[in-house]
Amino acid sequence: MIELDGGGKMTLNGTGLEMSEPSPLVKFWAQSFDGIHPLVDVGCAYGRNVQAAHNLLLKDKIIDNSSNNDPTIILACDCNEGHLAAVDNLQLPGVRTAFARLPENFPPQILFDSTNNINEASGILMSEVLHFLSGEAIEQTLVAARDVLVSGGVLVITACSPFMNFAPDESGVCPVNSVLQPLYESNIDRKWPAGNGINLQTLLSGRSLDGRGDNAIKRMPTFFHPFSARDLRRAVEEAGFRVISAKERWHPGYPPQYKNDGRENTQLLAVKE
Repeated sequence: MIELDGGGKMTLNGTGLEMSEPSPLVKFWAQSFDGIHPLVDVGCAYGRNVQAAHNLLLKDKIIDNSSNNDPTIILACDCNEGHLAAVDNLQLPGVRTAFARLPENFPPQILFDSTNNINEASGILMSEVLHFLSGEAIEQTLVAARDVLVSGGVLVITACSPFMNFAPDESGVCPVNSVLQPLYESNIDRKWPAGNGINLQTLLSGRSLDGRGDNAIKRMPTFFHPFSARDLRRAVEEAGFRVISAKERWHPGYPPQYKNDGRENTQLLAVKE
């Protein structure tokens, strides 16, 4: 795996980034555990948020570390088998893994396996994954999340906003940011202002990405779709949730060079009623 200056690790497919710190909303996800239905982490990467939530549940004595045969407490999902193996290797009691690709393979079939007796979730975390989906795919994913959550279940989302200073070059100029903000502002009245996404490989061609060179750029996503708190709030409400909070803030796990104006990360907390 590639570790970045300032923290964080590239995902195994090279298109994403696991932050150097857990989600700033991870405690709300952990607190949503009802003791019966598991927490679900969508896009678990190497398991940083899984570990953080597991530690919080241990600290609060909601679970214990006495057995590896505990019922499922956290279900870690990802579309990369290497990430699932990394989480399995953590050997955290009560943590299981499942393949899931948004939106077509979510929720994973394991949630509906009668032998597990866990056909609903008490809380769902989607950390730094929705910005790789189109607006329509985001909407499909949110409806699926609503359907699998228990009544009173919690949805937690963090994702890139249009205001992030993404991957500045040596001069400090960010070619992505210089495209993102005008694109967003010129389409502000549309349902998804950046709904057509941008091709990061094209925008970053010939530049140095955090000192990782052309090979890293060639692995960057060809579709990247950041969105504001306003747009995510609308989509989550339309999916049938009550939004408790939706704001653009700095993510403490982002590499420091991504900082712009304190609105780099869209963070949302919602509940199914």
